[in-house]
Amino acid sequence: MPYELEPPQGKAIVATVLTILGVLVVGAFALRVAHFAGLIRSGEIKPSDVAFLSRYTPSMLARAIPFDAAKAASVDSPDDPSLGGTAATLTIVEFADFGCPYSRESSAVMRAASAKYSDRIRYVYRDFPIVELHPDAIVASLAAECAHQQGKFWEYHDKVYLSDDLSEARLKAVAREVNLDEGAFDACLMGKRTQSEVEEDYKAGLDAGVRGTPTFFLNGTMIPGSIPEDILIRLIDRALAS
Repeated sequence: MPYELEPPQGKAIVATVLTILGVLVVGAFALRVAHFAGLIRSGEIKPSDVAFLSRYTPSMLARAIPFDAAKAASVDSPDDPSLGGTAATLTIVEFADFGCPYSRESSAVMRAASAKYSDRIRYVYRDFPIVELHPDAIVASLAAECAHQQGKFWEYHDKVYLSDDLSEARLKAVAREVNLDEGAFDACLMGKRTQSEVEEDYKAGLDAGVRGTPTFFLNGTMIPGSIPEDILIRLIDRALAS
């Protein structure tokens, strides 16, 4: 008679196998990151050769639209939320979606990089809501731009990215948490007063070749996908040294 695992034993072995697979996947990714970082440091890889499409949300709607690669150099915008010095030698523009898990991941990495390099880099955030996948993301973008009008974009941005709940109730709750003028915020959001700004960002992204989120431009060089912190640091250091 063939030997059969008792259910508890079977579950334990399956759990062990899944744990081992998880460790192997994480380890493989860590090795890949270290390998990339080494190649960037040595100059064997240029920023234009880098992409992280496994950490990226593609937009099927955007993919069908032609674009002009020359416009990638002009994605910077003086009126969008930014951190760092205006005279910085490196400008990093990110097109992101509040509903995208990889944009959420990159938000923490970019905030840390901005703190590390201070005025040596300029980081610009632009909206690219992928409405066919995250229908509430456009409302979150409108809300964040309303917060920007009150000078509190980054506080609002950080709070919104803490959760995937983009309901109107939560967006208004976040406004209270960061001490926005609630009357002005509600009027801005309900009146869609920042819609033209969000649409302008989205169109600028399409024109420059953005086809998903997050997508970064380092002095005009496009890098799609959430960039691991180690690799981002190498890219920044190399750009600042050149």
